[in-house]
Amino acid sequence: MIQQRIITALALVALFVAIFLFSPPWLVAIIAALVILLATWEYLEMTLPEQSGGDRLLCLVLASLTPVAVLPGRAECLFGSIFIALLALGVRSLFGKRELRARFEELQLSLFGFLYVSFTLSHFVLLRTLEDWKPWIFFILIVTYVGDVAAFFTGTRLGRHKLAPMLSPKKTIEGALGGLAATVLAGFGCKLVFFSGLTGAQALWVAALLSISGQLGDLVESLIKRSCDIKDSGNMLPGHGGILDRIDSILLAGPLGYYLALLV
Repeated sequence: MIQQRIITALALVALFVAIFLFSPPWLVAIIAALVILLATWEYLEMTLPEQSGGDRLLCLVLASLTPVAVLPGRAECLFGSIFIALLALGVRSLFGKRELRARFEELQLSLFGFLYVSFTLSHFVLLRTLEDWKPWIFFILIVTYVGDVAAFFTGTRLGRHKLAPMLSPKKTIEGALGGLAATVLAGFGCKLVFFSGLTGAQALWVAALLSISGQLGDLVESLIKRSCDIKDSGNMLPGHGGILDRIDSILLAGPLGYYLALLV
């Protein structure tokens, strides 16, 4: 199981790095739109399984167009997409045929899904437009997935105290601390190997923040799955669950990395 986790993490990092390194910006946006489309579908299948076809299509279109909208590299386009989603989904809920409470709950779940998947992942398209995007992309992906694997390994071998038993019974405090320690070490290693633009201190605290955000992203997805009483977000990746199960740790780490890049 641990070996499988390591292989999966390495494969994902290699895939994402290859996409960002060898694809022009427009292709990155299209690939991001495809991933967002699949992940949003999984989210809606979990939270709104009885959603009408028209409402499902509207959510998918709004989600998949966002990474294309931010292709020029202007953050205001991302915020504008949030307003458009709020406007479109809000107007749609006004004229639905279901009971008012059900319409409002569907509006809340749809908007959260847009923010949780499309808004967060679109930050990777914005990262691609920064002058020093390459080391930042590598840094975010490497430290986040290193932390994910280390947390799983440490929790499996040494875990004794539950971290959030209602959300994820297998996650432990020891695992979280192991993931944090490994992430910090990986961040410092990245600084030595390819990220000379960061000081040693910056590499350490940026990596620590990315570790925390990655673990929080994992827990948020666990909250969604537990509330829907399901184990995996989907079965698009046989033996590995769904798309969301594999990218949950970067959903919050990506945006945080983008804003830290602007800050640093």
